[in-house]
Amino acid sequence: MRSLVPLVVLLAVVGMGLTGDRRYVIITSLVISPLLAAALTGPWVTAAYAGAALLFGALQAIPLGYYSGVGHESLAAQMIRLAVIAAGGAIAVAASRDRQRREARLRDVTRVADVVQRAILGAVPARVGDLRLAVSYDSAAAQARVGGDLYEVAQTRWGVRILVGDARGKGLDAVRLASRVMATFRVVARHLADPEEVVAALDAEVVRSGGAEDFVTAVFAQLDGARLELVNAGHPDPVLLRRGVPRLLDATGRRTPLGLGAAGTTVVRSHLVAGDRILFYTDGLAEARHPRTREFFPVLPAVQAAFGPARRLDACLADLVAALRRWTEATLGDDVALLAAEFAPPSRAEAPAADQPARVGAGAP
Repeated sequence: MRSLVPLVVLLAVVGMGLTGDRRYVIITSLVISPLLAAALTGPWVTAAYAGAALLFGALQAIPLGYYSGVGHESLAAQMIRLAVIAAGGAIAVAASRDRQRREARLRDVTRVADVVQRAILGAVPARVGDLRLAVSYDSAAAQARVGGDLYEVAQTRWGVRILVGDARGKGLDAVRLASRVMATFRVVARHLADPEEVVAALDAEVVRSGGAEDFVTAVFAQLDGARLELVNAGHPDPVLLRRGVPRLLDATGRRTPLGLGAAGTTVVRSHLVAGDRILFYTDGLAEARHPRTREFFPVLPAVQAAFGPARRLDACLADLVAALRRWTEATLGDDVALLAAEFAPPSRAEAPAADQPARVGAGAP
């Protein structure tokens, strides 16, 4: 259908040239057809429109020229107009070929970005221990799906450990720092018993790997049965949903981000009941604004609406992302990483933990 738009323009110009006022010469406007084709179609179709434009221009200027009024002008004027049409057609073909090459390179870059994100973030199982899990990653840039947001889940002898964070800045430096933090977490989460020591090791890694002004906000969670332990290093507070009612799991004395000493309060402890859900997220959700009113995204009401009773976690995250995009009118200012966990101790009849990946969302690979 798109390839027919230049044809409509071509026929319209020819028709106006034959039936319009003879005082006006518009055959040069035929060049619009191949130029439009260059933006909508490939080089071969563009070349066909360029040839058709030149043919119709020649017919209108020479055999039909005396009927349309063009023939009353000098032959040199007619040849100049045909030369303009031919040159415009050649430029259109070259532009179409260049556009296709750039689009192919962009597809390659996007595929590489997807592979990089898979390598950095890894796959999160749909169930680990007593937890059901789902994750989502949405990039602020449609062409680049890798940023400094991070999440990781590790099953250890001390329970299931979760890390969600956001490296300062954007681009490759943020990606490199986020990858170093996750690599360190994958090691220390299985070797250090004390959550304080885990956070201290992550803080030391950011100091070693980052620059003087680099830091990573992060929240560390450890779930051992119904017991939940949280350490928040300058990150947005997770949301706990109990019987469909959301509230923030806020720390009484928030730590400084990783890389800045991570000093502050001790571990915050609480207990979960069956059916409790926890949403971990990055500041792309909390700091999203409406483009006109500049109001912040209403996190708690939106979470309550998305996380309906008895709904799958992946469907809940998809609805939350959809609500976020409606609020921002599809103009995200920052990447958004989401990780949802549901405390659901398996019954005797329930199968062992599943290994299916839990990725969902438009920006997730």
